[in-house]
Amino acid sequence: MIVNKTGQKGLTAEEALRGYFRSSGYFVVRSIPLIYKKFDVSDVDLWLYVKATSLSADRVCVDVKRKKTPQAMERVLWTKGLKEVLGVDRAIVVTSDNRPETRDFGAAHGVAILQGEFLQRVLTDFPPTDRLTEEDLLSLLNHPCVVDPRVEWRAWFGHVKSRLLDSLNFDGCNSFLLATKTLLDEYVATGRSSEVPVRLLYAVIAYLLICLDYTSRSFVSLEVSRRASVLTDGFRYGEAGRKRTEEIVQMALHLIADAGRTDILSADAMREEFDRQAVGYRAEILSEHFARRESLMNLFATARAFEGLAYAKTILHPRELASEQKALIGLLCDLLQHDRKVII
Repeated sequence: MIVNKTGQKGLTAEEALRGYFRSSGYFVVRSIPLIYKKFDVSDVDLWLYVKATSLSADRVCVDVKRKKTPQAMERVLWTKGLKEVLGVDRAIVVTSDNRPETRDFGAAHGVAILQGEFLQRVLTDFPPTDRLTEEDLLSLLNHPCVVDPRVEWRAWFGHVKSRLLDSLNFDGCNSFLLATKTLLDEYVATGRSSEVPVRLLYAVIAYLLICLDYTSRSFVSLEVSRRASVLTDGFRYGEAGRKRTEEIVQMALHLIADAGRTDILSADAMREEFDRQAVGYRAEILSEHFARRESLMNLFATARAFEGLAYAKTILHPRELASEQKALIGLLCDLLQHDRKVII
């Protein structure tokens, strides 16, 4: 669910800060719901990600308070707790408070403070004029979903974004791939004319690439064939991997047999069906591409480019994109069993 926000001054500040951090080289996502067991706990004003080296990345949560009485010291405590809950690398509070005591309090507790003078410069230098704001995008999402009437796009998008907070691994990658399939289905079902699935498709692809970029730290140093194997198992079996997934399947089959729900032949048939479906999921389509060193090295830059497309004032449809971007969408079409000629 998207957390409803009030206070135009705060929203304007968040959008200007998004522009500032993007110009500083970060990948930035605004207003991510923090969801725990289907409960909306809170939201993250800004989530920042930057690739430091091939083996390290920096994740930052940013709390923004532009109020006459911002209660900045209290926000330091809250943001420090949020940093611990999310497991991110750094936390920042941006506040209209200019007191040196506030800055010192933040430093004492490991939270960076960006104060009122800085915030005022950002508001002046980064007005949200060259892109859609988050509110602009959300207003476009009021259209109904054609392929599944139960889907409410605003809530759906919030849930998708939330995976950046808790699933920067192969499980997250696969959830973004499922979201990509929904959007490709919707794009085709709407006669390739609707703006909603296109913008969301670009955003989700960006999240997928960031998720894969973070995950790749653990295998980027391997040689190409080994990287391809890790990627194939990850896309096919998720974070648990092939061995653990097969253990779970085998355990489930034994439990079914012990309960008298099936015989050995039907258990064998069920095992064969699982193996058939696992092999039938052609994860190699993506793994062969992303195992290449140049593909891995370009994940972050490509994600930033797709995020820019999602929020561009003038929408570009897939057939109008640059060749490298169309090639990636084509790979996703091949994996998700869409005719790439229809999409691009």
